[in-house]
Amino acid sequence: MTIFLEACLGALMLCGKLVLIVVPLVVVFEVLRYAKVFRSLGSRTEPVMRGLGLGRSAVLPLFTGIFLGIAYGAGIIIRSAAAGQMSRRELFLTGLFLATCHAVIEDVLIFVVLGGDAVMMLGLRLALAVLLTALLA
Repeated sequence: MTIFLEACLGALMLCGKLVLIVVPLVVVFEVLRYAKVFRSLGSRTEPVMRGLGLGRSAVLPLFTGIFLGIAYGAGIIIRSAAAGQMSRRELFLTGLFLATCHAVIEDVLIFVVLGGDAVMMLGLRLALAVLLTALLA
């Protein structure tokens, strides 16, 4: 019975840590989104995005997926596709990039809490996503 209680306590502590990471990230993301920070970042990263075959219309979906994950980013991608803001090619390349490298901020913070190496995780994921997307662009 004590092993069960230890497991439950450990699970609750992990859930608490996850809530302390995810909830502030979503709040910060929403503030940055409405403050148009992602738009200004998009203009600064436009040369890199062009190298990946992506235009300005892919900025918000791409940064959303990188920041919070593919599920949250998919909602933005679907909305952009329905509005006709992104070409089929941009949709494919954005999906490819995010399939390789999504929720970078969230995942790295979660795995760092669990003892992971942030630089290794972030570097490898970004490098692989850029390489694959650039090759297929």
